[in-house]
Amino acid sequence: MNQILGPSMGRRSLVTGGAAVAFAAATAGRLPGAAAATATSGPEPAGLLYLPEVDGDSIAVIDTQARRIVERIEVGPIARRPAVMAVAGGQRKLYCDNFGLLPATVSIIDRDAGTHRVLPVASVPLGAFTSNDGSEVFLPEAGFQIEVLSTETDKIVRRFFYPDIPVGSIMGPDDLLYVGFATGLIGAYHPTTGKVVKPPIYSGGIATFWYSFSADGRTLFTDTVNTIGVIDMDRWRLRKVIPTSRRSYWLPTDPGAFTSTLSPDGTKLYVTLFGGTGVLVVDVATERIIRTIPTAGVTTSVSFSGDGTRGYISDLGESTKRLVTPIGEAITFANLITVGALGPGQVIVFDPRTDAIVGPPIATRPGPGCSAWVR
Repeated sequence: MNQILGPSMGRRSLVTGGAAVAFAAATAGRLPGAAAATATSGPEPAGLLYLPEVDGDSIAVIDTQARRIVERIEVGPIARRPAVMAVAGGQRKLYCDNFGLLPATVSIIDRDAGTHRVLPVASVPLGAFTSNDGSEVFLPEAGFQIEVLSTETDKIVRRFFYPDIPVGSIMGPDDLLYVGFATGLIGAYHPTTGKVVKPPIYSGGIATFWYSFSADGRTLFTDTVNTIGVIDMDRWRLRKVIPTSRRSYWLPTDPGAFTSTLSPDGTKLYVTLFGGTGVLVVDVATERIIRTIPTAGVTTSVSFSGDGTRGYISDLGESTKRLVTPIGEAITFANLITVGALGPGQVIVFDPRTDAIVGPPIATRPGPGCSAWVR
């Protein structure tokens, strides 16, 4: 599928009350280095979390201070399968790609006008990523192209075409557009002309939907099937891969890294998994997994409140917990974007300072996707 929350920079059975804490604590006991659960950890930040519910054809709006859904935006009947949120316009506008095959669309939410509308695009968008200055949204599409959407006019202003399917299109700290491809290559391009600046190289796996940059801009972490790649930005080469299993070696049965988000302080990387449960926490300095935040099932994203005191994990829930290995990953993904035969999801709230789970999860419709927090 820069980050959904903004440039720092692709779940199900419901557990409530004390049962959530008990579940997390029990899981922590089974997972080496797993984060422990805690009931409270300071006041909840005031803001709204926009959460696509892929299999609900809706976008839930969660009041993060009250920890409850206060509104649902139904994207249909034309659009289907909302998946990835992007924020622009001083957090007053939000964009969401829709995975529904026909017609191919993007949803646009104008908070000031109180409106939601659907924009047709050339082919199925596989994500939505805001430029560093917020003036554009990059849409990697299944039709071997990236469409560039102006956030001022909400019109497509440019198109770039490729010989491979672009599955990610995230701007780096150097203001280049980094494009991940289905084959596992990643390259850097001029965001206006589309000219190649850094030629495509191997990212460490295949289906490079998402990637994150270290705070100093010297390292690029890629999320692939089925490793976390570590790329030296200066030399533009893959230095190493981090196995998602927490072993010292890679196996083809390891779960895939799906999306990642840098912590508010830049010291940790949170990596969601398809084909496995939990969120991996990577120490950026040592490039090692230091713990796992337990979840009920497969996870799709991590986003943070503006003050950095809370993280929000989109958890597909217990209906996905047995869909392990890349085979299970493929089944989950296909289920998520086509059949829709998944159980209810949830949002897990945690404290990024300790990685401890805070309170019970927030129940959602099936398929919670990649969220965005706004004030």
